[in-house]
Amino acid sequence: MATPSSLDVIDKNMVTLFQQGNEDDYLKLYNKYAPAVLGVLTRTIGDQKLAEDCMHEAFFKIWSERLNYDPSKERLFTWMLKIAKTSKLYGALAKEKFLDDEIREGFDLVYACDLKKYLQEKQRTEGEQFAAGVDVILREAIRLIYFESYGFAAAAEKLNMSVENLRGEMVKTLKQLKGSVLS
Repeated sequence: MATPSSLDVIDKNMVTLFQQGNEDDYLKLYNKYAPAVLGVLTRTIGDQKLAEDCMHEAFFKIWSERLNYDPSKERLFTWMLKIAKTSKLYGALAKEKFLDDEIREGFDLVYACDLKKYLQEKQRTEGEQFAAGVDVILREAIRLIYFESYGFAAAAEKLNMSVENLRGEMVKTLKQLKGSVLS
């Protein structure tokens, strides 16, 4: 039978005090786990500031649900991540990122390349002539999405369009550019 490590004992003591409502131990718990939770959220969401907002929302929920944590069922960090990933903010952000990734991957598959890298290289070599025949709004969409790292949802919002409309217009625009930009 394995003996618990000193880290496990410290965590059990911290959890016991945290569950009793000890705010100092909550702060210790936060200081210990917040960087790891933030790292996971940042990788998932892709935006540091939004991940921080999501993490703060999660830790409020962690505090309010502390009595529901059962150490015999799962590790504390796993429980914390589950709470973080069930927050309203995380759900909205993850859905938006999933949609953005799905659109980008679809475009990359159609054109059999990493479109972002390809367009950036073409813009570098063609300069002012890059996308010269493209509607100004769609040229702005290309700039936002492929040069400023906006997601499709954020770009659509900035351009006052629906994501579906932007997606459709981008398909037409990329087809239009195929002869001059995409070889």
